[in-house]
Amino acid sequence: MGVVLAYVLILPAVILLGWIASWWGTRRLRWIGLSVAAAASVVCAVIGQEAMGPRTDPHALGCSSALECTDLDPVFVIASGVLGLVFCLALMVLTLVVEFVVSVRRKKSA
Repeated sequence: MGVVLAYVLILPAVILLGWIASWWGTRRLRWIGLSVAAAASVVCAVIGQEAMGPRTDPHALGCSSALECTDLDPVFVIASGVLGLVFCLALMVLTLVVEFVVSVRRKKSA
């Protein structure tokens, strides 16, 4: 279970580390990085969904349950993509708040 959790958390961890590192760069770099990360997350979710293939009746495949004949690897890719997208959205909101606070402090000090 630990390996699966680590597999799902790789993309969100890279997004978070990139976001933290982007604060040493320009504002534009931060927003481009978040946009690229969001797009990569959506691509992961779509690729995982496509890899699952069409829905079929498990009994037609000779399986007693749907889970018996299901390859769970695409589910982990989908989970990673969705979690990465949620991270991107949360970091976008946090970035807006932090940039607003910084701009208000600059105006007060000037």
